[in-house]
Amino acid sequence: RSWRKTKSQNKIIENQKTDIENQKANLEESHKEITDSINYAKNIQDALMTSKAYMDEILPGNFIFYLPKDVVSGDYYWAYRNSKDDVFFCVADCTGHGVPGAFMSMIGYNLLDEITNKGINRPDLILEELHRGVRFTLKQRETNNQDGMDMAVCVIDTDAKKVEFAGAKNPLVYIQDGEVFQIKGDKKGIGGKSDDHKFTLHTIDVSKPTWFYLFSDGFIDQFGGENGRKFMIKNFRELLFQIYDLPMEEQKTILEKTFKDWVGTKYGQIDDVLVIGFKLDFTSHSSQ
Repeated sequence: RSWRKTKSQNKIIENQKTDIENQKANLEESHKEITDSINYAKNIQDALMTSKAYMDEILPGNFIFYLPKDVVSGDYYWAYRNSKDDVFFCVADCTGHGVPGAFMSMIGYNLLDEITNKGINRPDLILEELHRGVRFTLKQRETNNQDGMDMAVCVIDTDAKKVEFAGAKNPLVYIQDGEVFQIKGDKKGIGGKSDDHKFTLHTIDVSKPTWFYLFSDGFIDQFGGENGRKFMIKNFRELLFQIYDLPMEEQKTILEKTFKDWVGTKYGQIDDVLVIGFKLDFTSHSSQ
């Protein structure tokens, strides 16, 4: 009887082992399918994002430091040049990161294309129209959906040698005459409960060489360093001021290394990171 009992127990153990192996195989297959889907989604997101080649064509002298937390990102940038040679440029940070953030970014791209195709060319009005568009697309009047995005928008008027800026929470940092300036965005984001938002229009004279920096909050809100604190906007401004007159690719390398060193081994990246810098210099008849 004990022999039969042992044989029966062995059979149960063998069956359990087979079940575990099957479950493991199923999990691995599911994981692979999800990973493949997200990687494919990344290809779609990358295709939608303004290409670096187009960026270099319409805005020579730029760098893009783009580091999603996950494979796909809720941070995105968008650029466009109209028939008058005005250059439209924005950096956005959508609700969430990963797949939900990526869905929001796709809504943002499409709306920005629609808005500029209508001929709306002032940053504050672009943000107002985008706010309405997000609310309509996500049916926010009828539902509890509160998703949206923070955004900084610049329009470069090459004829008038001026840059117009408006921000939905996101700021703009620029450097001119050896001084660093920060223009805060309005305290309202894009999307959410409120019907209409008005945004403040700022104008910057760029008849002198000027360096511009637009960014999401991923870098400045990152925990790290010796005491696990946030990097903070003040330190970020100081870092930009130390490196602004270096070649663009060198600035990008320093930002990447600074961020990596700040995160270190103890702290994981908490959010998507996007920093874009560009130089305007009309004194040399170019924007190099």
